[in-house]
This record gives sequence, C-alpha cells and structure tokens, in this order.
Amino acid sequence: MKIECPGCHLVGNIDDSRVPATGLAMICPKCQKHFTAEPPANGPEEQRAMLDTCPVCQYATFTEEKFAVCPKCGLDVAEHQKKQLEYRKPSAERQKSQPVRRHQDEPVVRMTEEQRHRDEDARRRFGLDRPPGTVEKDEPHVARPSMDAPLPVMLVGWGTVVVSLLLLVYSGAGFIEYSDKVKEAAAAVAANEVPQSPTVLFFGYLFAPSLFAVYAAAMALIGAQFLRMKKQFVRPLGIGAWIGVLLVVIMKLTDILLSFGRASSSASFSYYAMAIVGDLMMAALWIAPFLVLAEYLKSPLFEKVEDLFV
Repeated sequence: MKIECPGCHLVGNIDDSRVPATGLAMICPKCQKHFTAEPPANGPEEQRAMLDTCPVCQYATFTEEKFAVCPKCGLDVAEHQKKQLEYRKPSAERQKSQPVRRHQDEPVVRMTEEQRHRDEDARRRFGLDRPPGTVEKDEPHVARPSMDAPLPVMLVGWGTVVVSLLLLVYSGAGFIEYSDKVKEAAAAVAANEVPQSPTVLFFGYLFAPSLFAVYAAAMALIGAQFLRMKKQFVRPLGIGAWIGVLLVVIMKLTDILLSFGRASSSASFSYYAMAIVGDLMMAALWIAPFLVLAEYLKSPLFEKVEDLFV
C-alpha cells in the first residue's frame, strides 16, 4: 500500500500485511515526524483482516500463511480488530457519545453575596487567588467590603436612628398639644371668648411636628441602611442632614413670628430681643447634630471607610 508523510509529504510503499487494523506507528526518515499508517479499507473477501498469530490463544502458523478465523479458538480477526479500534477511541469522544446528565431533581447550589465575599477573602488570605509559581509582592492594602461596620459608621448610623426616634417622640407630643389647643379653642367659643384662629393653631402647634414626623421616619430608614454599609444611602444621608437644618430654621422662624403676634402693643424692645435670642439659641442646639453629620460625611475620616461600602 502507498503511504505519505503528513509533514513533508514524502511518499513510499509498504506491505499491506505489516499494517494491522489498529494502524502502524511510523517515523518519517526525512523530517522525523511521527505518524500512524492506517490500514487499507476493507474490500472483497480476499482483502479481509488476517493474521498469522492469534492475539487471544497465541496460536501461530509459523509460516507465511494467514487466517481470518483462528482455527484453535475460533476468534474472528476482523471483529477483534474492530473492538480494539473502539477501545482506542479518545476518552473525550467516548464521553461525548455517552454524556453525563444531571438529575432533574438535583438542586443547583448558588453562593450568596456574603458567602462570595468570604470565599474571596479566604482565597486571598491563603494565596489561592494567584496562579501557581507566582511570587508574592508587597502591594498596598486595599480595603474590601466587610460585614462588620467600623466604629465611626456605627456611631453615625445609630446616632441618626436615635435622633430620628427622638424627633418622632417630639412630633407625637406636638400632635397631642395641638389636639389640646383645638379643645381649648372650642371651649373658648362656647364661653363666648375669642379663640385662637385655625391658622395660628396650625402653624403654631401642627406644622412643625408634621414635617418632623415625615422627616424622622425617612431618616430612620436611611440610617438603618447606612448601618448595613449600603453605598447608595451615603448621599441621601448627607442631603437629609441639610434638610434637617432647613426644617429647624423654618420651625424657629415660625416660633419667632408667633411670639411677635402674641405680644401686646405695649411690649418693650427687651421682650422681642429675649424672644429672638432664646429662639436662636434653641435653633443652634437643634442644628448642631445635623451640621456634625453633614461635615463628617465630607471629612477625610469618612473617606477612610467609604471604600468599605458596597
């Protein structure tokens, strides 16, 4: 039969009887390439696979005579060589012919976000995130998201929640006071006295508590999410601090105007001065926590822990 090197295409001839059904390993004398000479395709009956030695019972003719069926054990040479070819198939091809199927009821295990972070930290700590043979280098420490909030974040978050709860208590007290003033106005009408107008009652006793109730509920939710290290709630917390300053200014301006309205026509200058100074001092006390919060979120102290937010 004719053979050809797949590398340099050198052509030669070889006896068909020397090539078994499984192929004959050869080396090209010109380019030294290793290749396998495949046997000729099965043709007529006289070209059937034949051997002079049985691979099972080791029967041999010891001559040039060959047999297609072993006269001792009855082995069919063609069938035997076909089985050998099937056995020598690459393992990937055998696996492809018989794919492994996942059971329909087998659950798919998925990692949570917390488990993924812990797995990454463990791999980095034990050096499993680097390819084998990589030399470890001194690199600057990069903060990673952590499930445990630092102390400054804890103080700011819990402080926001506590102040919000105090504002809700203040709002509840304001609602109760407004209800009492409404009852007093109704009693004054019944006694033929001049009651306070509904506008004065609303702005004097209900306006500020209503605003602070809504504001406190929103800030309590934002503070709780800030404690969970949620990055999208950092900016709303800073905006909420400035909104708190604005609400305090509005509340105290309303108190000053109402105190002027309650003053008699003969009130002295010292009365107005004392009212203004007292309300300004109270406004400063109310505003202080909100200003501290707003300044902290813009300070370098917060920048050190900002990278921990996710």
